[in-house]
Amino acid sequence: MRKNKQITKGQLILSIIANLIFILVYWLSFYELYTLCSFGRVKNNIPILLGCTVFFLVWFVILIIRMVKRSAGLPEKIVDRYVLYSHFKTRWICTSLIIIAIITGFYGAKIYHSAINFNGKLAWVLRDLKDNRTVKLEHTNIYESGIEGIFTDINKKIDMPEKLYVANNFGLNFDSNGKITSFDSFLYGKNAKGETKSYLITYNSNKSENITIILNGYADPKYNDDKLIEPLFSAMKVIPLKVAVSRWPGEQYGILYSGKRSFGSAEGIVYIDAKGNTSLAVNSYSEIIGYTVSVYVPGKENKITPIRYNLTDNLNNIKSETPSQGDKVSSDNSENVADEFYFSKLVGYRLEITASAAGSRAYALTGTTDGGGTWKTINEDPFSGSLGAGVEMTFLKDKLGFICLTSNGGSKGRLYRTEDGGLSYKEVNFPEVKVALSNGETYNPFDLPGIPYEKDGSFNVLVGQGSDGDHNGGSKALYRSKDNGITWKYIEEVKKE
Repeated sequence: MRKNKQITKGQLILSIIANLIFILVYWLSFYELYTLCSFGRVKNNIPILLGCTVFFLVWFVILIIRMVKRSAGLPEKIVDRYVLYSHFKTRWICTSLIIIAIITGFYGAKIYHSAINFNGKLAWVLRDLKDNRTVKLEHTNIYESGIEGIFTDINKKIDMPEKLYVANNFGLNFDSNGKITSFDSFLYGKNAKGETKSYLITYNSNKSENITIILNGYADPKYNDDKLIEPLFSAMKVIPLKVAVSRWPGEQYGILYSGKRSFGSAEGIVYIDAKGNTSLAVNSYSEIIGYTVSVYVPGKENKITPIRYNLTDNLNNIKSETPSQGDKVSSDNSENVADEFYFSKLVGYRLEITASAAGSRAYALTGTTDGGGTWKTINEDPFSGSLGAGVEMTFLKDKLGFICLTSNGGSKGRLYRTEDGGLSYKEVNFPEVKVALSNGETYNPFDLPGIPYEKDGSFNVLVGQGSDGDHNGGSKALYRSKDNGITWKYIEEVKKE
């Protein structure tokens, strides 16, 4: 009997150890699943989750084999021993189930939290599944199909309203052969039921042959006819696009449409009617206003004057219009102000939200010279079509400033520099910092730049790791520039205080 008791105790200990291992692996699998749902670090989490899955499969196979053997009948001595310690084993199993229930509830709540209100990567994945659509672009030549070819492809899969409005602008790039290389826009309109529907549209031929459309974003719809997209279709039917760009050097060209625009100068403006007849605009004391399609060379707008085709009903009845009160952005628009900076008591700048979709926003830069009494648009798209979740801005010298755009839930960002008071911005490039991983590979954890500041005659900036960074306790990289922010040099890693 003593021998049976000793064996029973050993089996009980082995059972407890086995259950502890099971609980530990169960906790690890839920923890890895939670971090995957929150941060989306697939390379870190998936191998561990696969290992846990294999463990559970082996565990259940062994459990089934034991149950089959037990049901087939056990030797009398083994039955006696099982009866001796079954009472203790039952208690331990109950305790294990309680622990497993606590783990499931705790991490289940965290995973649910990551799936709502864009609190984690899972929320973005679910949003993509619900609202993301892809359509193959078949009308790839702008010379042959115009802009309407794009929407013909989109409407094969998505029933868009006939009357659409531009929330910010419609931008498109193409090469000298007319092949469309990229485009993006944010549109909205009312469907047959009178419901507002929005469409964030992007395409990049270097990444995919498909157009991506994100539905149901917040577009701040105003249904102003000045923002109708239909005049773009009408203008593109008659604009001599191939002839216009053939005069310019380079291989890449662009089209930009923002609806009805106003210009204080006639430089580059060409009136065009529905038959394709044209007339050059002349300078006058009034602003030139109309539905305008700009054709330009990307990156060379300051050297090569864009051609701005202004759609008109009658070339014989061209007249300049006096701008309405709505052409000014008044100071009561504070609910859409993302960031504001005053260089002096009179001169100030604002980054204003012009559109929002899928947790990201489009921005415009406005300025004031009378202390905020009146505001006028300086740059309708300072980030060149890029969207983000947050912005910061500063001006360190007259007309020399920086803006920072964060994206992907604050996991990374971009820094842009201007030296003409915000009329144009260029993205700042930082030398990469290479951090070694355990497998011998290297990566750059620093991808969220802050706002530069001036110190001892140089510009300095701290580049952080974003919301998904875990290197060295969330440290930052210090960069320094001695040429007013044109080029930057890595100085050192700064630990988080």
